[in-house]
Amino acid sequence: MKKLVIAILILLLAGVAAYLYFHRDNDRARDVVPQDATAVAVFEPAELLDGLGLKQEKASKLVMNLEDLVEGVNLAKPVYAFATQDDFSGIALNVRDVKKLLKAASLFNYASEEQDGYQWIANSNSIGCIDDDKMLIVGPVAEELQDALRDEMMSLMKQDRKDVPALEKLDRKGTALSLSAPLNSLPKEYVQKYLPLNSDLKDAILNAALRFGGKDVTLSLGSTIDLSNMPLSPIKGDVGLGGVMPANPFAYVCFNMNGEKLLPELRKVPNLRTALLALNLCVDVDMMIKAIDGDVVISVPKPDLQHPAILLTATLSNTDFLKNADDWSRVKRLGVSDFVADYEGTQVFFGVRDKYLYITNGKKVASSIGESQGSGTLRLPIQGKYLSASLDIAQLVGAYPGINMMLMVVPQVREVIDALDQVTLTADSQQSMQLSLQTKKPVKEVIGNFVTLLMGD
Repeated sequence: MKKLVIAILILLLAGVAAYLYFHRDNDRARDVVPQDATAVAVFEPAELLDGLGLKQEKASKLVMNLEDLVEGVNLAKPVYAFATQDDFSGIALNVRDVKKLLKAASLFNYASEEQDGYQWIANSNSIGCIDDDKMLIVGPVAEELQDALRDEMMSLMKQDRKDVPALEKLDRKGTALSLSAPLNSLPKEYVQKYLPLNSDLKDAILNAALRFGGKDVTLSLGSTIDLSNMPLSPIKGDVGLGGVMPANPFAYVCFNMNGEKLLPELRKVPNLRTALLALNLCVDVDMMIKAIDGDVVISVPKPDLQHPAILLTATLSNTDFLKNADDWSRVKRLGVSDFVADYEGTQVFFGVRDKYLYITNGKKVASSIGESQGSGTLRLPIQGKYLSASLDIAQLVGAYPGINMMLMVVPQVREVIDALDQVTLTADSQQSMQLSLQTKKPVKEVIGNFVTLLMGD
């Protein structure tokens, strides 16, 4: 009996060992990623195809002459991109069929050779190394510098899997694409133009993730940058804005802002400082900005791309800037608290309704200010968010008869376009935001109809 128990235990252990061997992680491209990578991205082809409702066979047909590339790469496994602090950057892929991959490489002017059991490919700006189950391609790198990289590439191809801190920062759950990169690697001119002034980027990280939902495709962005000096607060959802804001605007962006804190930041930007000085010669703009305290909505009431009318509505803490209205130059009073400024043929209408400021370049929009339009006119829930924005795709299509005529000729295209709902941008905190394309039908159905149209099935 004892011998029988021992024999059963041995068989069980052997079975477990065999299972672990045949089901071990065969994501060999992951082994190639260097431990000192500072920026990483992971592309999940399987998640992308599943999110789009496509099978690999149909994807191969879609890329036409690149079937060998699609079939040469193992699309069931991730693709890794990385960069190190010394500007060594590359892409690691899992290989399914070496011969097809080499055939595909030739289409991109890669010359190939075999050396020490590895296939090497190279063209004018990159070099790659391939074995039976993985490929590393490095670039951009000039031809004369490529040979110097071979030893380092071979070392990565042969290494055991390393812990990569940058990979641990990725949000990969259900993502088709995820990315993590230090913000201090961005060009300084880009940082100065688009990021908050005086931002400390020393240890700041940018994270991004692309996901396919049932009726949306969403890109999530986040950073560890300190934005505590920004004059933004959670949106209150002030229903009073509905009295001065158009119902169901074509596009809008909503946020909550404190003008007292914003004005010093604006003055730090040379071009804005000059503009403020010029405007203050006509209107008390500084006082107007300081008076803003609460929800602000910038909207485009109708989709007129040639002559768009833009309307800004904002919650005010006071109306002190109106006290000197009679002394304003280049400004005509239209009512007790309504004005129009004319500068070089451009008219700007502005004024106050109750405790709300409005500014617009549209005469018709200005004339409708104060009409009863109801509240709750924004499509997205906004309360508690730091940013909420939307663009109505249906309004854009419906505004142009020519587009509608073209769509009527091709019903399949019309079906795809009609399934698109809106593009939205929301921020739940000062460090994160989500850009989303939302659809009226499931994304898989929309893409399926589009693919059918392309392939003529």
